[in-house]
Amino acid sequence: MTGSALARLIENGGVTLYPLLLCSIVSVAVAIERAWTIARATRARARVHELVLRAAARGNLSEALAIVRMSGSRYTTVYESALTHGEGENRAQLAERRDVASVRELRRYVWLLGTIGSLAPFIGLFGTVVGIIRAFDNMAATGSGGFAVVAAGISEALVATAGGLVVGVVSIFAYNAFMVRIANTAAAWREWTDELLTALIDGKIGEEPVRVARSH
Repeated sequence: MTGSALARLIENGGVTLYPLLLCSIVSVAVAIERAWTIARATRARARVHELVLRAAARGNLSEALAIVRMSGSRYTTVYESALTHGEGENRAQLAERRDVASVRELRRYVWLLGTIGSLAPFIGLFGTVVGIIRAFDNMAATGSGGFAVVAAGISEALVATAGGLVVGVVSIFAYNAFMVRIANTAAAWREWTDELLTALIDGKIGEEPVRVARSH
């Protein structure tokens, strides 16, 4: 589709196409930002998990803690909690809370995709109604019902309907894709956390958690 044809299509879509255009921009921005954030968080967590287990397996929990802190990622704080706070059930509960907070952070802004996916078809439907009203208004104004009279209104109605469906379907698809990916990521993270906690509880990687020095 050429630029002039696209501009004409937007013009024929009427005023309701502008909120749909805004919705599509927001959806694309959220999708790109979340995809980048989730990918970065997953890589950081996987890298830190492997390095922490290697260091801890050598009995060097101080090195393991340093690795976590050097990562600079909010998604790896669960390892610091496991290495420095409490023991047994208390440590497991704290680690679980950290994991829940990390997953909640991954879901940030994803709700916008679901909301836009639900609202966009209704915005398109509103444009459809406006277009039909415009078509009948033109008929009343001219006193005739020729195709040329109603074409503008019908075009506005159809473009608004199509725009609403496209934005809605794409947004809902992106929302579901992100929710599945986040659920899979959360499951993997829980397994990694359990692996570390089990090793700590069994005493395979150190007798005591690392104590954090307090500044005076």
